[in-house]
Amino acid sequence: MHKLRRVKEIPKKFLTQIVGGKAGDRGVRLTKMLPDIEKRYEVLEDAFTIADIGGVAKDTWTKVQREDLLHCYESTAQALEELKRLIMERQSEGIRDFCPYCGIGAPRQFDHYLPKEKYPELSVHAHNLVPCCGTCNGKKSDIWLDATNNRVFVNFYLDSLPTAPMLKPDVKWVVRKGKRVPTVSFELIRPAGFSVAKFSLIESHFKKLELLSRYKDQSHTEFSLLRDASIAREAKTITTLRKFLQKFLEQREHTLGPLNWRIALYRSLVLDVPFLTECLKP
Repeated sequence: MHKLRRVKEIPKKFLTQIVGGKAGDRGVRLTKMLPDIEKRYEVLEDAFTIADIGGVAKDTWTKVQREDLLHCYESTAQALEELKRLIMERQSEGIRDFCPYCGIGAPRQFDHYLPKEKYPELSVHAHNLVPCCGTCNGKKSDIWLDATNNRVFVNFYLDSLPTAPMLKPDVKWVVRKGKRVPTVSFELIRPAGFSVAKFSLIESHFKKLELLSRYKDQSHTEFSLLRDASIAREAKTITTLRKFLQKFLEQREHTLGPLNWRIALYRSLVLDVPFLTECLKP
């Protein structure tokens, strides 16, 4: 998980360019709708705070208007492609290749935090576009509020995240087919001093996206990568190997941030004597 930076450009700029590129009857209709869409942009931007984002009311559009508004996103308008590019390039280089929702996959899609099916007029608003992986996009779908109108997913443009680790991996070793192999499970723990209310949103986010089980499924790949790097070091003592891995961990944490699940796993393995022993040069 990591925070996202908003693009510096004014969102209405892209809306105007996208609408201006529409031809025929659709272009005429969207041009007439433009003042109303801009008012809705103002509503979102005024409410773009942790306290108010969940209270943005839906507007009423006709079937044709909805189709026209959604077409703004579903088409391949040059202005839309430029907006997506700017959103990606605005992010830190080290983390832009990872989905902020999970930290696992590459963000090859864009989620609409306020679902475009419910807020079609906001389908190309820069603040409403979240780069994400296909798995998270599918699991989130058009959900964003629960039955009591509380948000269920973290908004990485807005919400506060802990600065201290919140994932606790548990590494166990088992014997399978005569060979010792690690099994890893993860637990989500609220860091000391972090708001209970804010953390409840993170817990909901993890539950809806099934992150703990997904981290468990992905952990073997990361284990193998770290193991290969450790063996290649050809260290003869645990102290030497641990010193090398600690420097590696510090560099990766600087790149990925303290909340990435890989960092949590690496921290555990650096302290895991069976893992270190297995990686020593004979």
